Amino acid sequence: MKTIVILSSILICASLSGCAVQNDKTQFNGLGLTYQSDVKKLQNGDYYTEAEAAPAAGRMSGATGVVNTKATDFCKAQNKLMKEVKQETDSHLLINGVARLTFRCE
Repeated sequence: MKTIVILSSILICASLSGCAVQNDKTQFNGLGLTYQSDVKKLQNGDYYTEAEAAPAAGRMSGATGVVNTKATDFCKAQNKLMKEVKQETDSHLLINGVARLTFRCE
């Protein structure tokens, strides 16, 4: 019986430990970690990026700041300005903040 409880606990912890976003890059932001996806081009020509931030990294505001900075830098490298199309925020495990940004470079 103890073995079943231990195995169940391990499986539950493992399933809850994953990121809510595609983790192409992990970086410290403040005192906490952020998990960031690379910028991806969508079929309609817009771009998409997402980030997850731990509470010590600013949670929602940290994740929003990361995606906005990543998008702005991406467009700036093309000598263009970033224009937000759609931004969504969410939470992962009720602790980490998640931000998703669809944008275009103009």
